[in-house]
Amino acid sequence: MFGLPLATTLLVFGFPLFWVLYLIGFLYVSRGWDQDSAKEDDGS
Repeated sequence: MFGLPLATTLLVFGFPLFWVLYLIGFLYVSRGWDQDSAKEDDGS
């Protein structure tokens, strides 16, 4: 792509793509952390 070697193309486009997917996954997993910590505070 754009005359670049395959390894460079994968680094330039693959790492940001991985980072975006990682961020989306983290936000999905951590979406309920506020409610969980609020429940723990009430119980003690």
